[in-house]
Amino acid sequence: ASCFNDGVGCGGDDGCRKGLGMSTYAGEPRGKMPEDCSWMNPEPQSSTLALGVQALPLMLLYPLRRVCTWILFVSIWINFQGRLTQQRLMSLILALALSHMIAELTLPLVGIAGKWILIGRFREGRFPLWGQYYLRWWLLEQILSLCGQGVFEHSPMLLRIYYRMLGAKVGKGAIIHRRAKLGEFDLLEIGDGVLVDNVPLRCFCFENGAMTLRALKLGDKSVICCKVALAPGIPIPAGACLGPLSSSYELAPDDVPESNRAFCFASFPCPRWPLRVLGNVIIALVWGVSQIPVLLVLRQMLHQSWYKNHLRNVYEAMEWFLTPERVGYYIALRVVRNTITPVLRLACCIVVKRVVVGRFTAGRRDRSQYNLFKHWIISALIPGGQLLEVANMIGVHYEGVSVILRLLGAKVGKRIYWPGSGLEQLVEYDLFEVEKS
Repeated sequence: ASCFNDGVGCGGDDGCRKGLGMSTYAGEPRGKMPEDCSWMNPEPQSSTLALGVQALPLMLLYPLRRVCTWILFVSIWINFQGRLTQQRLMSLILALALSHMIAELTLPLVGIAGKWILIGRFREGRFPLWGQYYLRWWLLEQILSLCGQGVFEHSPMLLRIYYRMLGAKVGKGAIIHRRAKLGEFDLLEIGDGVLVDNVPLRCFCFENGAMTLRALKLGDKSVICCKVALAPGIPIPAGACLGPLSSSYELAPDDVPESNRAFCFASFPCPRWPLRVLGNVIIALVWGVSQIPVLLVLRQMLHQSWYKNHLRNVYEAMEWFLTPERVGYYIALRVVRNTITPVLRLACCIVVKRVVVGRFTAGRRDRSQYNLFKHWIISALIPGGQLLEVANMIGVHYEGVSVILRLLGAKVGKRIYWPGSGLEQLVEYDLFEVEKS
């Protein structure tokens, strides 16, 4: 038998006992936990209950979210039309912006409410797959993914508040990467001053027909770098610094030295607030320029002869949106948003990299404010490893990825095979070199 935490094996029955809380900080593990990882018969995967619950996101939750956000947008738009009678495009843009801001604030709160309604407090134990507890856990995962973190992801302090509202114990000064994947929040304890990179912090694993939940504790001042595998039930001692590509089975003092702290992105200092304000202005300008093709399509649609001068209620707005002549524009908007906009945004990022940021140089990292600003703005402009989704558009034509990386300053040879290369945290493109073939 083997346990899995996001695909990381725990190593057999002994590993299960070790990884599921048989060694804890103090006293016996909480909750009822068998002394072995014996087989537990799962519930039928094709039962009416399982199929019905797993159809809810597609059949109910996603459509409901779309309908609610659309009604919110239309209500605001109708109000703005009464105030800005001669500014059709401006009223539409303002309505889109304001409805997006409201959704960013309210949707995470809906997700938090869903957690307390569906689960209440997570508890330790073993639960059969496709049983009622597993299905409630799975449905909560879909709701949280659908609602997102909204405004809470824009600040370490707000992110701590978000996870506390979900039931996690998060200490003072803890910094959690906004793309870190946390779950089973009531079983998760993060100490003061902990640094967490873009890694999963989950308190569950699947083994022998059961979903097993165990507590996960990160001691004060501990550090979790990128691509670290944490098994549920194994506490991380205070001050332990787990380096990249390590795991919670390597906790000997020689394996978690203080020097690993330098490899955690969360430990990198940010520039002072004036430079961050300047950087956010640049980021907003890049985003605004990338939306120009979308605005041009909207402008063309809004000035057609079948456009109504004023919409008085949601019913008239629905009629307006369902005008047959408008379908072509809807298709054009989707095509532009998914093809032209990412390319234009990436092109603007390349211009900012060359004109504002300049080249990164090898050697000991300079902690001057300008150098901190360079690292901060590039990581904000080009997050993730898909080059703002342009790499997905290129597909298997990998020479296109090589061309983009060269434009960003990397030295890349010919005939490079790129899939799954793990470029999601690359910032200093000028120091990246790949020889040909």
